[in-house]
Amino acid sequence: MSKIVNKESITYIIFGVFTTLVYFITRFMVVNLNGNSMLGVTIAQVVAILFAYLTNKVFVFKNKDWQPLVVLKQLFGFILGRLFVFALDLGLTFIAVEKFSDFFIHLFFFDKINYDFILFSHPLTTKFIGSAELLNEFVFALFVQVLAIVINYLISKKAVFKKTN
Repeated sequence: MSKIVNKESITYIIFGVFTTLVYFITRFMVVNLNGNSMLGVTIAQVVAILFAYLTNKVFVFKNKDWQPLVVLKQLFGFILGRLFVFALDLGLTFIAVEKFSDFFIHLFFFDKINYDFILFSHPLTTKFIGSAELLNEFVFALFVQVLAIVINYLISKKAVFKKTN
């Protein structure tokens, strides 16, 4: 267990949460500005990938090699590793939010919730979960982000920032 839970993995989780916050804030700002979930996913992924790369390099894996070719190689590998999560995010958003949102809203009883309740109507949360449609999008976005933390840690540790002895 101590092999899995260590300073590096705890630091990764902390910055994974920060990256998730960056992702959510960016995604829902875009969605609230223009109503386009797919554009929101795209912009949020780009911003979150760049934020995650920098925090992983500096704080998680403590990689001090800033030579331009090394940075480009790492960034390229980092982005490639995130493309799977990006595709997963776009795919789930297309299915669960764009095409079949009514199905999932009914399946999870999001249409039965009183959105006047303070949790959903508070100014800090209403733009994220203030309606059945927004709550549905939020739940699926959160699901993808949890998967992303696990998948991206493995890719970063085993490939992108792999320590060479």
